[in-house]
Amino acid sequence: MDRLKQPGKRVIWPANLDSTKSREEGRKLAKGLAVQAPRLEEINEAATRLSLEAEVAAGKSRPRSWWEKGGYVILPKNDARTTMLRSLASEIKKIRAAKSSQEKTRK
Repeated sequence: MDRLKQPGKRVIWPANLDSTKSREEGRKLAKGLAVQAPRLEEINEAATRLSLEAEVAAGKSRPRSWWEKGGYVILPKNDARTTMLRSLASEIKKIRAAKSSQEKTRK
């Protein structure tokens, strides 16, 4: 699975959704739509909630930022890239909101 280009698949790097990154550093969404420092687990969970088959490749580095060993997620090409990224970011925000409300109720 080390090939990045696969027919019918799309590679999503955490930097594509990261509001702390610039467009030059790989962010594909507007800062208002992006999330701060998304993790692979969150992207995978968001994809699962959106009924997308996700394949996680941890420990891989983006060619432009080879020193960051974050990894990527491979998703099917169902929608346009920005549409898929918006859906993922929205779902990650919901996941984070649910986790923070659960932590508040425990205290």
